[in-house]
Amino acid sequence: MKRGKFLCFLLTVGCMLAEARDNVRAPDARALSMGGNGATHTPLLNPALLALKERKELRVDYYNRYAMQELATISGGFCFPNEILPVGLHVASFGYDEYRESLFRFSTGKRLNAYWSLGVSVQYVLLQSELFEADMSRLSTDIGATFRPVENWLITMSLVNIPSFSLNGENGRSELIAPYSIEMGMNWQVINTLLITGGAAHDKETPWKASLGMEYLPYTHFHFRAGVRTSPFCPSLGFGYLLAGLTTDIVLIYHPVLGLSSGVGMAYTF
Repeated sequence: MKRGKFLCFLLTVGCMLAEARDNVRAPDARALSMGGNGATHTPLLNPALLALKERKELRVDYYNRYAMQELATISGGFCFPNEILPVGLHVASFGYDEYRESLFRFSTGKRLNAYWSLGVSVQYVLLQSELFEADMSRLSTDIGATFRPVENWLITMSLVNIPSFSLNGENGRSELIAPYSIEMGMNWQVINTLLITGGAAHDKETPWKASLGMEYLPYTHFHFRAGVRTSPFCPSLGFGYLLAGLTTDIVLIYHPVLGLSSGVGMAYTF
């Protein structure tokens, strides 16, 4: 057992040092099943989406990478839309006892007019690991925007972790826990039962990666979803079921080398 945990520890740290990635901020299960474009679907990656919500939402998500619980992310959030200033609170955790990333986030958004919405968030990320002599932490800001030119189209953009400041630890290393990214996306509501979504993202390690997905409503309260993303090419499938205000989302993602990842999310709207 100890040997297995040690190997997981080496794998986790090796992946972190090989490329900067925002492990602690995975898109929710619904967004992951449609290709993973979070800036178009979740306020966790685009604070401007808070302004578009019509009801309060309490949500919890669990994302298990490659069937290894040591590489799992669990997150929870509360979105509070209102006429004055919509706000959101999120917390998340990635890793296990020997390697842990934790996120604490406050966001707000505002609808400017019938077309534009803007949002901003501040997040604190803490990394605790046996690899380093001291904990590392960073404070960062997101800026998001949405544009709805017509009723059935939504265009989004989010600057994630721009700017970002080291609070503790070496600046070069602490950047690994809050890498910047630029994300853009769009939703096209083709008909009432069919949504087409797509997006593109740029970060420090990957010049551009794209995603494409769909959500179909074959029966009342049941959603079927599918998507794909590049760099590397990963297809995804999922579904969601709504019952008495409680939505359950399931997702499966296939990586050509590392295998299956899975996730589940639950959201209560009121």
